[in-house]
Amino acid sequence: MATTEDTTTGHPVPCAVRALSASVTALAERPLFALDAATTRQTIVALAELKSRLAAYEYAVLAHAEKVAVGADTGCTSTGVWAANATRSPKNVSAAQVRLATALQTRWHRVRDALANGSMNADQVRVVVNALEDLPEDLDAALLAQAEEALVAYAANFDPTELRQLGAHILTLIAPEVGEEIDRKRLEAAEARAAQKRRPTLSFDGHGSAHGRFTIPEVQGKMLQKLLHGFAAPGHVNCTSDAEGEKREWVKGRPSAQKLGEAFCELIENYPRTSAPKVGGTSATVVIATFLKDLQDGIGTATLDTGGEMTVAQVSRLACEAEIIPVVLGGDGEILDLGDGKRLFSTPQRIAIALRDKTCTARGCDWPAYLCHFHHDTWVSKGGKTDLKDGRLLCPNHHARAHDPAYEMTIHADNKVTFHRRT
Repeated sequence: MATTEDTTTGHPVPCAVRALSASVTALAERPLFALDAATTRQTIVALAELKSRLAAYEYAVLAHAEKVAVGADTGCTSTGVWAANATRSPKNVSAAQVRLATALQTRWHRVRDALANGSMNADQVRVVVNALEDLPEDLDAALLAQAEEALVAYAANFDPTELRQLGAHILTLIAPEVGEEIDRKRLEAAEARAAQKRRPTLSFDGHGSAHGRFTIPEVQGKMLQKLLHGFAAPGHVNCTSDAEGEKREWVKGRPSAQKLGEAFCELIENYPRTSAPKVGGTSATVVIATFLKDLQDGIGTATLDTGGEMTVAQVSRLACEAEIIPVVLGGDGEILDLGDGKRLFSTPQRIAIALRDKTCTARGCDWPAYLCHFHHDTWVSKGGKTDLKDGRLLCPNHHARAHDPAYEMTIHADNKVTFHRRT
């Protein structure tokens, strides 16, 4: 980085900075090949301490720059703006650096001194100062000093992430009778703010997709996250086996974004109709209308009472498991059948089928029963009965394929099924 013009050549500070720069240049020219592991470790620690000490002096100079208004002569609106322009740094970063520098020089002297002697690093300093400045303005001065002293001591053993957690509850650690009450009030205020910010937005692009954003309190967010991860089953999504089901490889890991999206759809599809609120005197459950001939042929489209459309294959899949109300229409639009919950397998039926099938019945798939859907071999839309003989377990992927008109499902003597693309 090029240095700015030096107009104070005789001052000892710029002279010392030039000498330091020359020392760094000389150091960079020294070869590293002779350093053994032990000496390398010592050097890294020493450089980190030196970096902290240099950062402390940089903050001192920045605070002085704010005091003498270095940007005034060039028309800059603040020291942060001048520093950003002079060092080609982001303006928000430079502004934050100036604020931190001023706070260290005017208020948080213990933190400043710890940085200056190398016992804290710059990342720790930022976290600690933020924690201290978040404390109540009317806090007793002695307690504030105790909090600063405690956080500086913690910095010897904890990294910035851990310090952030400690800083959030520092008063509870040093003065429980005060801290617990403050934490309670802070939590109440945070919950109230979160409740005021609850916002769902949903839009439809006209090409088969819905797009949405939402803001909800953290507690409900964690609940949703747990539900989605439960549906996505991160311990099993990568589970594979050979065609005979003998080789099993259980791969742990976080579910992918697509898996979480599929899980979100499952969560919506399986929301109990009996728990849905009433809208216009009936439960807020989607009603899907389709013509009998389209159901029998397995082609065509169905209409939702919300105004959307879906394929008949999708209707057949949803009729197996989802909390929808399927309505079958005759050729003249008269209602021939109004679907209800009787098409869904009862709890005893589900237990019996799960005990019998144990896993997804698609050959080579070993998704466990608790992750599977309950499928009707003869589709409900084609007159299938909800009984043990007509039911089977299929994982979400194979269940979708069973209702895909592009594939034909074959049931074998061992009750396993295979899929073949229609020609």
